[in-house]
Amino acid sequence: MSERVFGIDFGTTNSLVAIVEGNAIIDLVDSATMRPHPSVVWYRGPEVVVGAQAKAQMDLTDGSAPPGFVRSPKSALRGDGPLYVDGQTLQPSDVVAEVLKYLRADAEKPRESDGYTLNRAVVTIPVDFGGKERRSLRKAARNAGISITQFVHEPAAALYAYLRSSQDEAQDVTLSRLEGRTVLVFDWGGGTLDLTLCRISCGVISQIANAGVNEIGGDRFDERIRNLVREKHASAHRLEDVTALEQPGMAARLLQQCERVKISLSRPTRDFEVAIVKNYLRAEGDIKDLNVRVSKQEIEDRTRDIVRRGLVAVDELLDRAGYTHQDIALCLATGGMTNVPAIRNGLTERFLGRVPLLPNSDTIIAEGAAWIAHDGVRLTLSKPIEILVADTSGFGTYHPLAPAGQLLPVENQVKPLAKLRLLCTDPRDGRAVVELAKPSKLGRIGAGDARLTIGVATVDVDPIAAPLVERIKCELQIDQDFIGKLILTSETEGHRTELEFYDIEFSLSLREADGHDPDQDTTTDDAALTGHRSPRAIQNRSNVTARTNVSVKPDRRVVPGDVARLNWPEYFGVQSREPTLRQKQEDEFYTPCALCHRLPTEFNADGCEQCHIPAQRQSA
Repeated sequence: MSERVFGIDFGTTNSLVAIVEGNAIIDLVDSATMRPHPSVVWYRGPEVVVGAQAKAQMDLTDGSAPPGFVRSPKSALRGDGPLYVDGQTLQPSDVVAEVLKYLRADAEKPRESDGYTLNRAVVTIPVDFGGKERRSLRKAARNAGISITQFVHEPAAALYAYLRSSQDEAQDVTLSRLEGRTVLVFDWGGGTLDLTLCRISCGVISQIANAGVNEIGGDRFDERIRNLVREKHASAHRLEDVTALEQPGMAARLLQQCERVKISLSRPTRDFEVAIVKNYLRAEGDIKDLNVRVSKQEIEDRTRDIVRRGLVAVDELLDRAGYTHQDIALCLATGGMTNVPAIRNGLTERFLGRVPLLPNSDTIIAEGAAWIAHDGVRLTLSKPIEILVADTSGFGTYHPLAPAGQLLPVENQVKPLAKLRLLCTDPRDGRAVVELAKPSKLGRIGAGDARLTIGVATVDVDPIAAPLVERIKCELQIDQDFIGKLILTSETEGHRTELEFYDIEFSLSLREADGHDPDQDTTTDDAALTGHRSPRAIQNRSNVTARTNVSVKPDRRVVPGDVARLNWPEYFGVQSREPTLRQKQEDEFYTPCALCHRLPTEFNADGCEQCHIPAQRQSA
């Protein structure tokens, strides 16, 4: 028995373990079907049945399907509560653990050479898997006896496999062709549609932007087909409510049939398919058996809005990142849903000649995780993490906390990324506001380049403190699940607040990229790219509504002008050259008149006889 680090694609519909032997990938597929293992769990009394055997019980030809099934346990990780299965109350992580235990046991079965000891693995996750889902998945793996050495986004793993699995000469040609270019990975599986936009530079894959849509996975597609089949059966037999007559467990069994119909009609040679479920209804005669003919056109009509939402998600991601369809050098389409003709046609229309047909579409994600494990690749940040701090312009500027290229932690590690003290420039509201952000693009970032807000945190401060006196301890760290945490602590009030985030992009270096320094920026500035135009200008999309009131240095020029006058009357002396133009404007705007004690906004509008100031606008 040999112990190595495996790759695991734990999917909504199917799951797969892969391992690299020598310089070849081995997929530990189901021995009977030679396909990935179905992510189905059947609680048959005290016994737990997983995989193809469990799925087969949902496709029985006679009798009703038994209860106790969990068809897509991965989706349950997104829920807020337990699962209720055949009278049992189960935690989603415990159900997921059963799938992972099954994968581990299957890997240990003797094969052509020997079995494997599956104790450690690189595990793939959807791009929008939040902190709760990542922690639950790690807990499930631990309960299954598997240590997760590193998470990696599913689309990034697919792209790594696409580049890494080529022979040396072919890989060099592919990397040369894609050097400095932008790649879109389109991964539409049973549970989610994941999109990743990447730049390939000097053998490094760097994520530019990610998007995940979890309401339009293949399971939703199957449900639409099930509704169509139900309607056709009801219409044929003049039934008002067919679901009220369904035998127990038949809804799940029909769903399995609809998945088979979908797969069959994804082939170009098939235009019709038949869904068959015996003993479907509690009734007598022909009505009890379901036998419905479904056409490819009917499915396309019924699911057109789902397909459209998925393709629109592509357009929205490109628009948000500032790219057009013509900027994409390669669209790598993975996942079972990419075999649906309407989806592949939509991708082909957008990226003509740049959507290769992958023979390993259903295994490529696990293979990517296995190559990453084999190569010992460590993920790094593809973009810096920054905070917005006050500056002399009054609008704020971005201060880096963690640089691009920062090496990220592996299992059982929490990596501190930054530690500094901030100064509150305006404590009057009793709180300091800190916006955490990241650049929209890769490479060298200028002060005026667009940023995307990661999150906003506030911490209580002393409202009567002078500006630049209240100090705030700022710490940034990231853990083994790639969940970042910003910790703010005010030193006088002692208030502590934490902001968790996971919406960050990563970089992976191919093994051939010698000399990659994970602590340095490995990306290429847009202006330095050869032969390819930079993405079009995009707007700064900041979500923060409150003006930042923190600074990294004790500079009185970043304090609002009216606050500066209250605390340092001499600051605006006749001979003083220290106030900025912004501070002078704020001082004039917010300082009350010495005679009438009103703000300029009040007497400028209505005039003031006492100050001999006429009104600046005419009454209606």
